[in-house]
Amino acid sequence: MRNKLILGIIVGGVVGALLVLIFLVFVDGKTNKNRNGIQLVTTDSTKAEEAKNQQVLVYGDYMDLDSTDYLLIPLGMKTLENVENGGLRSKNADEYSATTSEFRSFKYNFYALSFGNCNNVIFYNKVTEETHLLLQQPAIISQFYFPYYDEEYKGDKYWFILMGIHEYDSNLDGYINEDDAEKVYLTDLSGKTMIPITPDGTQLVDWFIDAKTNTILMKIRPDSNKDLKFNYNDEMEIVKTSISEPSIAKAIIGKEIKSNIKKILKKIK
Repeated sequence: MRNKLILGIIVGGVVGALLVLIFLVFVDGKTNKNRNGIQLVTTDSTKAEEAKNQQVLVYGDYMDLDSTDYLLIPLGMKTLENVENGGLRSKNADEYSATTSEFRSFKYNFYALSFGNCNNVIFYNKVTEETHLLLQQPAIISQFYFPYYDEEYKGDKYWFILMGIHEYDSNLDGYINEDDAEKVYLTDLSGKTMIPITPDGTQLVDWFIDAKTNTILMKIRPDSNKDLKFNYNDEMEIVKTSISEPSIAKAIIGKEIKSNIKKILKKIK
């Protein structure tokens, strides 16, 4: 009986240790997965230099910018040491065979850029051969929309680019990625004049154009519960700004209306 008890303790200890090990591996893998993006430079200059030496540029498919002489070329980077978890990825062979373009038709005859984690966009002027970058700082361009009208299109036309950019580490985890706040900008078709149009500490959920008032309405998600995350637990807002004279968008639903809505909803079981 005593031998069986000792054997049971040993087996139980081994099984427990294995379960703990599996749990730690799972948590570590999940943590690494969630930390895709731009890793910020640390004070360790040696490691920082090694990381730079392992990064290579990746260019996406170019696209003509309608009614201009510009070509748009998305730009990213990948890390040679760990391409899968580097967060700055290009499409693999399977993805390229499945799609012929990195731009997809959106709404209002706008196209949307889709390029994994895009860090920048090159504007190349085919006539003057001038080349310039959209951004001058590390960032993730999470959303990028630009107009593209064919001869058959007879609706309202808009000549701006709308983009959402993760440009700082809002949750202080050492990375810039999709978990951080996203600033929305409106720019002209040259990509040289960028005007911020959303409040700090928010992410863009969707956007709409009201042709009659020449305005953009945006559904945004602030970190309303202050947990350094942007998810379904946060209360969304609808904000509006002018297309011709863009500025930081203002909420269209006031505090009084919100309070009244909550009072009504409390009566529902």
